[in-house]
Amino acid sequence: MEKLNRMALMAIKKVTNGAVKRNAEEWPPVCIGILHQPKRPEQISNNKR
Repeated sequence: MEKLNRMALMAIKKVTNGAVKRNAEEWPPVCIGILHQPKRPEQISNNKR
């Protein structure tokens, strides 16, 4: 029973490490698009006299 638990934990560890490595390679990260919002240019009105 203990050997089975140890083997299951090792398999889960390998799967988790693979998933983390795959997600770490994505660039740019998803969160950077949310944090960086460019400033809109000021609108120039033609009513200046």
